Amino acid sequence: MALIEPVTSPQRCADKQDIAARFSAAAAKYDALAGIQHIIADAALSRLSKMGSTGNFQGISALDIGCGTGRNTAKLINIWQDVCGMDLAPGMLKLAQANYPFIRFVQGDAEQLPWQSNSFNALFSSMALQWCDSPDKVISEVHRVLQPGGCAELAVMVEGSFPELNQAACKTGISLSLNTLPTAEYWLDVICQQPWLSINQEVVNYTDRFYDIISLLKSINGIGASSQTDARQRDPLTRNKLQAVSQAIAQQSDGTLFNTYRILHVSLEKPL
Repeated sequence: MALIEPVTSPQRCADKQDIAARFSAAAAKYDALAGIQHIIADAALSRLSKMGSTGNFQGISALDIGCGTGRNTAKLINIWQDVCGMDLAPGMLKLAQANYPFIRFVQGDAEQLPWQSNSFNALFSSMALQWCDSPDKVISEVHRVLQPGGCAELAVMVEGSFPELNQAACKTGISLSLNTLPTAEYWLDVICQQPWLSINQEVVNYTDRFYDIISLLKSINGIGASSQTDARQRDPLTRNKLQAVSQAIAQQSDGTLFNTYRILHVSLEKPL
């Protein structure tokens, strides 16, 4: 699995450095705050485990794209022996390497994977690819580095996420730091442009519960998920605006608030 040198334009490099810096800053507290992200990843790992246990997929090598703290990468060892984690954020990689010194971790970009073609028997990615600028490049790279007969399991946040916050923002006219996400249909259109032997997909809503608006927003900001992937200008969220959003967001009968993630789960098999 030889590494290759990526080539990135100065502007894209600057954008990605900003995203990497935000996630690096969130590394130390990520696992403590990322409860719903862990649930989503575990669901994706279960899907991948079922694919790997069918006996249709040969080989031992697997790559975790957007590995973060390495939690999911370590679980891949239960399925494949030779496992590697890759992330854009050096802070995440430093923590992952400290947590799991027996695993190899590499800094890299999902839109330009630093490996030669046909390098891995399996690819896994959960809650990372939505931060990429080009789904087309991501899926093309997934197909390129996956060996013939290999499998991939992707969990991607798509449009329709955070409906509770978006509805509150519409009611108040306040612009929140929520990125515009591609639709599940767009991702599937991009996926279908590559020659796959099989494509199995499911869109699932995962809902988190909070007791106040500050905790809800911290759950997003605290994991680096406020990283900006578009050029829209947003006003700072002042105390008055925060109070307005808190009053506008729908509350449950017990006074709690919901925050929903809409996730596209996709299982892919590359033909021999």
